[in-house]
Amino acid sequence: MKELLFKIAGVIVVLIIAFWGLTFTENEIIDRYNPLVKEKDVYALTKGPAEPDPDYPRRFMYMLNGVDESGNESEIKVGIAGQTEYQDTYIKVRVKGSHVFSLEEVKESDIPEKAKEKIKK
Repeated sequence: MKELLFKIAGVIVVLIIAFWGLTFTENEIIDRYNPLVKEKDVYALTKGPAEPDPDYPRRFMYMLNGVDESGNESEIKVGIAGQTEYQDTYIKVRVKGSHVFSLEEVKESDIPEKAKEKIKK
């Protein structure tokens, strides 16, 4: 009986460690479904035209240094359809880890102060 309890406890510990380790991945697919990764809004400023995306033909991308509402910085990859669609604009990106849910253009006045300070640097 004790042996069975130790095995069950061992399996539970391994699962906890595995789920905890998943929070540190930079994989879009895993981040999308991982319940431990939180969704957040990230603000960024695009500069110049988008670059061709090497992973997807006929798509363009920006590699941006985004800032969330608290002022925490993170690098995000945003895929878009047109090369000049969001050129030199402020954008708000809804992300969960490295997975991008949505993208919208925003005015500078809509960006939280902590994020605005870091974006302008």
